[in-house]
Amino acid sequence: MDNDELQTLGLPNLNDPHLRHLRQLFLTIVTGGCAVMVPWIVYLANVLPDHHPAKQWAAAWVGFDSLLVFGLLLTTWAAWRRRQIVVMACIFTGALLICDAWFDVVLDWGTRDETPAILAAVFGEIPLAFYLFHTALRILRYTVRSAFFLIGHTGPIPAFHKMSVGALAEVLESRHAARENA
Repeated sequence: MDNDELQTLGLPNLNDPHLRHLRQLFLTIVTGGCAVMVPWIVYLANVLPDHHPAKQWAAAWVGFDSLLVFGLLLTTWAAWRRRQIVVMACIFTGALLICDAWFDVVLDWGTRDETPAILAAVFGEIPLAFYLFHTALRILRYTVRSAFFLIGHTGPIPAFHKMSVGALAEVLESRHAARENA
């Protein structure tokens, strides 16, 4: 199956020079981000004070919690409407919940709010975050299984973490090659 046929089906061809360029750009950016963050963390660990008065404390927390409410609302709306964007909303909201649990526990450590922060993290934020991550993965797996079925794949579906980005195109190409050889 050539690039034109894959494009007609709306499937990516990983040999497409434009997609290879986008992948290389992505890899460069995220690898560079890792390379910059490691020394930055070491630097911060050595220079940040143990105590710092924050004048914008309320704005930071109200803003963060407002973003968390937005994520929950987006997730709820997308789930009710059965939209694929629910996958991104679940991941976005789950990540915010993990961050919220982290900052609540760390910033309340050693204060009278330590126990409520730990309880909220252990019994609320972290379980909900993992439930959202699990839901996103389950929806992705269901979508991939449906796509494999639609292209006529009868064999077992590869494990999600082992599947390449162009898995459907690769299956179509191998089926097309098998038909031509037969």
